[in-house]
Amino acid sequence: MDVFECTHKGELEIGEKRIACAVLSNGKRIITQTALFDAFDRPRKGEKRIEGLPSVIGAKNLLPFVSDELREKSEPIHYYLQNGKITAGYDAELIPLICELYLLAHDKGDVLLESQIKIVTQANILIRSLAKIGITALIDEATGYQYERENNALQELLKAYISEEFLKWQSRFPRKYYQELYRIYGWDYNPLNMKHPQYLGKFTNEYVYDYMPPGVLDELRNKNPLNANGYRTKKHHQFLTGDIGIPHLEKHITKLITVMELSDGIDDFKQNFNKIFHKVEQMKITFEK
Repeated sequence: MDVFECTHKGELEIGEKRIACAVLSNGKRIITQTALFDAFDRPRKGEKRIEGLPSVIGAKNLLPFVSDELREKSEPIHYYLQNGKITAGYDAELIPLICELYLLAHDKGDVLLESQIKIVTQANILIRSLAKIGITALIDEATGYQYERENNALQELLKAYISEEFLKWQSRFPRKYYQELYRIYGWDYNPLNMKHPQYLGKFTNEYVYDYMPPGVLDELRNKNPLNANGYRTKKHHQFLTGDIGIPHLEKHITKLITVMELSDGIDDFKQNFNKIFHKVEQMKITFEK
């Protein structure tokens, strides 16, 4: 029997109900066994039931409506309480599945017992509440796990973009990038001189790395800090992953060079850059909503 740690606890407010819930160390969102029966105004004990199913759905007249998924979600999940004792709960997705069962049975007509009709009313209240936002999101908010979830998501994103080991040095910024950059600033470009003005680093951060996912530039700065002389010993791109970070960088630079080529000077470039990249960001934000 697998037993997990309870990492976050809280209470859901659904309709007029307060339902005890938790998040376990394996990421599973659960409700307590008592909470399941509280949600549907049913006593936990005292009724005959089919083995393997909680009594709220264990009556024989409901069996034709019990799906394989519902049976699976009805398996108790064991976890440790803070005092070290082991208790059990249910997968939180069991609540909407039970609601669907009762509503489906009610639609069939002449299936439910008189004592089960009141559960249909409660199922309607619960399902309407859950229709606004998923049970997982509700539990994450109730337990405070949403903040850790967001942090975990950020860490996974950074892991995808940033390598644990820096790559061997290889130029990722083509000569055309520097040619166009010098041109829009009105500087003389010497292809034999690889020592560029220090301001170029600020420009690259602002117009390249800042347009990677949030957090990437900060993580690159952590991985590649300034030394005692105020310089970085590596290039930022040496810490990007070869499968995601580098391709993203190269694609962005290609688009950036095109904007430079269309610009007569730095002011013109900034206007063109905002037109292209801020439009893309706005479209992304609108889509995500």
